[in-house]
Amino acid sequence: MSFETQAPDWAWYFIALYFYIGGVSAGAYFIGSLAELFGGEEQNDISRIAFNIALPLILITPILLIADLGRPERFWHLFFYTNGGVPYMNLQSPLSVGSWALMVYGAFSLLSFLDNLVAEGRLKSAPLAHLYNRLPRKAYAVIGSLAGFFVAGYTGVLLNLTARPLWAATDPLLGALFIASGASTGAAAIALVMAWKKMTSATAFDRLEAFDRITMVVELLLIVTMIVVAGRFAAPLLHGAYALLFWGGTVVLGILLPLGLYWYARRRGADRGAIVMLTASLVLFGGAVLRISLVQAGQM
Repeated sequence: MSFETQAPDWAWYFIALYFYIGGVSAGAYFIGSLAELFGGEEQNDISRIAFNIALPLILITPILLIADLGRPERFWHLFFYTNGGVPYMNLQSPLSVGSWALMVYGAFSLLSFLDNLVAEGRLKSAPLAHLYNRLPRKAYAVIGSLAGFFVAGYTGVLLNLTARPLWAATDPLLGALFIASGASTGAAAIALVMAWKKMTSATAFDRLEAFDRITMVVELLLIVTMIVVAGRFAAPLLHGAYALLFWGGTVVLGILLPLGLYWYARRRGADRGAIVMLTASLVLFGGAVLRISLVQAGQM
């Protein structure tokens, strides 16, 4: 099989950040949905912060995606193709399917965001609430989180389908890796906001940390598997600047160090707020570096 293909020439500050921010948003929304479904009163802080994070972040992603097109006025082609002047949905295009999923997820994250504003007393009533509230809030939280994780995972699948050597050789692991990273960074974003606002719910922090530890271990296992499966095509991640970025930024600073800090905090009884803010910041940094290094290394 030949892997001689032209690099898509994606700019990391558009595409990699689009992948990253969408993943954080989807991960936060998913955790908020879990808290909504299974949490109880003590988990309200988690769901409220998660839904408040998810919408603003996902609103940034279309800007990044459109900016990378080169001709932003043609953004509607992300949703419709034309055949003889007649627009139609191309469900065979991963980019088009992902754009529609992004719109669906954005709509459900908006509903959850508006409900939050009403619950917090910052909005008297949500627009059109009499229509969409016929569907129970927990139900559209589930639908929204499924659409969100599709958005987070399809970005990895999109890389696999571009047929660049590194990306093609790791099919289908990149989608799973981006989902795990989205879950981890989503939990970190929620924990960071809770620590910054000095919310001292020990139970909430414990559950977020436990969830984050599991997703980081899964992420680490997927990374190792990806490198083994890629074989010689993993060379851009084993030598040079992107290797340093990937192993130093993602694996060491973004996964191993936070796992060590979690263990240290539990064993030594260190200042919970300071440790949470440090570990959450490292996880978020590692998630960004993961996308940047994979996008850039795959184009070498």
